[in-house]
Amino acid sequence: MMIAGVILAGGKSSRYGKPKMFESYKGKHFYEHSLDALKANHLSPLIIATNHDLLPMFQRKDVQYVCENDRHTYQGPLYAITNVMLHEQTADWFAVLSSDAPFITPEFVRELITFTAHNGVDAIVPIQDGRRQPLFALYHRRTLKVMQQLVENGERKIGLLFDRINVLNPTFSKDDKVFININTRQDWLRQQ
Repeated sequence: MMIAGVILAGGKSSRYGKPKMFESYKGKHFYEHSLDALKANHLSPLIIATNHDLLPMFQRKDVQYVCENDRHTYQGPLYAITNVMLHEQTADWFAVLSSDAPFITPEFVRELITFTAHNGVDAIVPIQDGRRQPLFALYHRRTLKVMQQLVENGERKIGLLFDRINVLNPTFSKDDKVFININTRQDWLRQQ
């Protein structure tokens, strides 16, 4: 079984005011915490899903970059994951993490990967405090056709995918900091 590690890093960061994935925490950019958590679990390939505007800002050489089509920039996570799956043909699973989650850990990724042993599961999407966390999840390649259909129909909400596939929802503590993502400067100030 091959698991690719994917960082979603193509958003506008409009609420933050600048590309938030390049903010620093403990001497690393936010996106690097997610990337290093995937790398520590020996996932391969490691992929950053971004756009052509942000691509020059990334400095890591140990990853592949998959850019959105110029006509489809800022289409959201559903489009980005679909695009990655179309580009990466060999992986069975795709471990997807947000680029704005500086508290992600290798242990969290390792725990999520253990759930891939469940037969017939198409996606592993954690639940924390009653809410699904689709940007901290694993998606099997067999979800690609459904994702493509949604994208082709102009759908952008990743939640629509979960009504059409077999999803395992492991529950995590509401106090788990792993799921904290930074959307605004105030969010980040509260965490420091």
